[in-house]
Amino acid sequence: MGIHHRSDVKFKTKSMKQIYCLCILLSIFSSLRIQAADVDKQYHLIGHRGGITENRCHPENSLAALDEAVERGYTGVEIDIRESKDGVLFLYHYATLERDYASEARCADLTWKEIQQLKPLHKEGKAPVSVEEYCRYAQGKITELMLDIKLDHPSQAFYEELYRILKETGFINHSYFIGHGNFFLGKGKITMLISEREEFFRKYGEKTKDYYFLFAGIDELNSRLIRWCQEHGIQIMACVNRPYKHPVTQQGLEEAFRDLEWLKSWGVTYYQIDSDYDRPFRSSTGSSL
Repeated sequence: MGIHHRSDVKFKTKSMKQIYCLCILLSIFSSLRIQAADVDKQYHLIGHRGGITENRCHPENSLAALDEAVERGYTGVEIDIRESKDGVLFLYHYATLERDYASEARCADLTWKEIQQLKPLHKEGKAPVSVEEYCRYAQGKITELMLDIKLDHPSQAFYEELYRILKETGFINHSYFIGHGNFFLGKGKITMLISEREEFFRKYGEKTKDYYFLFAGIDELNSRLIRWCQEHGIQIMACVNRPYKHPVTQQGLEEAFRDLEWLKSWGVTYYQIDSDYDRPFRSSTGSSL
């Protein structure tokens, strides 16, 4: 009994040491990752297409993409909203489904039950998530939500359902709308393009800052525009997304980083962004994450 007891003690001691060392290593790795990826808190990054999705890191408009954005320190995400045949609002960018699912159907032609039964083409893929589930999951994780309404002619019922979800989840006064946002005038903020700014300011005057935000690419903004927005208290949301149908190049990254540093020097703090471009906003930029 004595020999077995001593052997058991040695075994437990060795196991405890291994567990302790493993915990230390995990703690170090975790702290390094957070330090490398954490966004400087003075900046508000809105993750494009639901969070961190580039290089198939996570599916677009997914809960996993949202979680990764939260881990990196993003304050919000941009989501794409569609509506099923039976009136359920859900997240998906494209009008048809063949890009991600074994179906060529239009989103609007399927019921929510049929959408939930779609077969993903990629192993990491899942059925689309409803706007309500996404917003309830996002509560307490992010503070801002950008909504790209993808319908050509949203109905009154669509707007009322979206308003209900945003109000119940606490996002209604922290929402930014791309397209079809007039229903939410005075609640959330609505996209104002550079070409629209003078028209809107003539119509709403000082109220413009309460109704709209200026949404522009980082290569479109200049000192004159920034001064105009700052003088009138209008929020700027600079956009830096991957080139459409083209790969991200080192030259493109370097040019974007220069533009971003320039915008930061002018005090621009809100960005709708793909994660390839978030390096200038990290508290520590020594990592290749």
